[in-house]
Amino acid sequence: MTLRDAQHLCWKNFRKINDKLDPEKGKHWTPFATATDLLEKSGDIARAINALEDSQSDGKAETKVVLATQLSELLYTILVLEEHYGINLEESFLQSMDDYILKFIK
Repeated sequence: MTLRDAQHLCWKNFRKINDKLDPEKGKHWTPFATATDLLEKSGDIARAINALEDSQSDGKAETKVVLATQLSELLYTILVLEEHYGINLEESFLQSMDDYILKFIK
């Protein structure tokens, strides 16, 4: 699956879900609500990484599953926002990689 395919798949699923929600009751996912969800997931990822890096922590296998789930959900959210705004993730990703190389490897 390419990034473009993943972007389309996430958007299709997002539309299926969002179209069934009732905007009148505030259950409709707006781009802003999606972005705030992205931030919440980022916090969950930070907590999971902190727990995995804590040498005293028990349950690392379970925490790794939580981290994998949160990272996947974060990617889904990013792909939905990219599609919503008509951004080609593959192109922007490749450009970012070029920018990182130019910035850090001179």
